[in-house]
Amino acid sequence: FKLAAEARRMQLAHLFDPQAALGTSDVDPLPHQLRAVYEQMLHRQPLRYVLADDPGAGKTIMCGLLVKELLLRGDAMNVLIVAPGSLVDQWQDEMREKFGLDFNVLTKDLIDGVGDPFSRGGLWLARLDVLARNSAGILDRACAAEWDLVVFDEAHKLSATVFGAEVKKTKRYQMAERLGANRNILLMTATPHSGKEEQFQLFMALLDSDRFEGVVREGTRRVDVSDMMRR
Repeated sequence: FKLAAEARRMQLAHLFDPQAALGTSDVDPLPHQLRAVYEQMLHRQPLRYVLADDPGAGKTIMCGLLVKELLLRGDAMNVLIVAPGSLVDQWQDEMREKFGLDFNVLTKDLIDGVGDPFSRGGLWLARLDVLARNSAGILDRACAAEWDLVVFDEAHKLSATVFGAEVKKTKRYQMAERLGANRNILLMTATPHSGKEEQFQLFMALLDSDRFEGVVREGTRRVDVSDMMRR
């Protein structure tokens, strides 16, 4: 009975401590990080958002706090973080050391050995270009899984360009479009805007394809994205 009562108490901890993840994480967050997680992102249902704070502002810490809060509240079980290959090991270390979250890293050996590593869900880290290439159909398997949250680090790499009235989409962009069918999507980048409004609106279309439909014409009014992006 005591074990069941304790489990229930932990399950409801967020109702009495709205920042429950802080007590079980090895981080000392700054005020802007707490505002981003607890005032702007955590209560968005669905979450389709761009976290575009400056380099060094601690976007990884914000993401870790968000993921852990969702797990503690029972709002997430399956989480996929897509990052450039050089950053995946760093992500895995920080999630484990600071938040006690064990993310599995998608590797070629794992794909060859298991076949469908995503079949049981869980916490996953995937290299951006491994998914974009879709070798061995791994992107197809990732898209078939039901993710409670998909995070893209260095999201400015998910680029698309406009030539005349034609949109050219990279494989990375097409991959993000497919995974964007999941309910909750978080894009993280310090440089969301390259200076070209048409490319920026294509970038935002990953979050809301209806609102940013079509190719923007030169001289047209810029769309307000203050409700979808924090800079």
